[in-house]
Amino acid sequence: MKPLWPEYIVIFAIGSAIGSFLNVVIHRVPKGESIVHPPSHCPHCDHRIKPYENIPILSFLFLKGKCSHCKNRISWRYPAVEGLMGLIAGVLLFKFGWNSDLVIYGVLSAFLLALSAIDIATYRLPNALTYSGAALGIALTLALRRDYLMSMIWGGLVGVGILMLMRLIGALLFRKESLGVGDIKLGAMIGLYLGPARTGGMFVLGVFLGALVGGAMIIFGGRRFGQKIPFGPYLAVGAILSLLWGNILWRWYWGLLKP
Repeated sequence: MKPLWPEYIVIFAIGSAIGSFLNVVIHRVPKGESIVHPPSHCPHCDHRIKPYENIPILSFLFLKGKCSHCKNRISWRYPAVEGLMGLIAGVLLFKFGWNSDLVIYGVLSAFLLALSAIDIATYRLPNALTYSGAALGIALTLALRRDYLMSMIWGGLVGVGILMLMRLIGALLFRKESLGVGDIKLGAMIGLYLGPARTGGMFVLGVFLGALVGGAMIIFGGRRFGQKIPFGPYLAVGAILSLLWGNILWRWYWGLLKP
């Protein structure tokens, strides 16, 4: 039985609240700051944000995208992350319903969203997040689906192996580092959640998206061939697509190859 629309409102609210916390993670973790203390505050004037100013999405609209104290602009990233996490939570509910998979893949999605935003801004994938995500993935598997244990192990190995091979091939072809160690750790983390087959799909889709977007940026955006781009977001999107629609995309692809 598919969830009713009030349930989607509830899960969107939960997801956007998680997204609000992710904004704290995205802002503070790259700086090595605590995500617990001090409480949320304006990055410009340190004004402590009141509870009614911290309602996901709605507060941004109510404040017209400005700090209530210093009137400096609030980054569009804040409502974007909140809204995107809410939408992802809704899609996961539609796909899996109210069960342990919703929790497990919701956790994965939250880590992927935070890591992608950080990678775009800093070209870094902090170990604090990839290691925490991996540890939580293992803990959730042991607690909620022990029958998945071997698939989890193989998924992690596939994630590491594929990306290490890609790093080696890139170094041989381009005579320089073409894939960061952080991307390999991210691949391993994703593999623990997705298992070997979906992790393979994540890699194929991530590389395809990276090549497509990178090529468009070279043609239309003035980037040079070989210029550094963050690869983490493409792995993250590939992981979500593989999780939700991997089988459908695979059948569609093979259908194109048939005479």
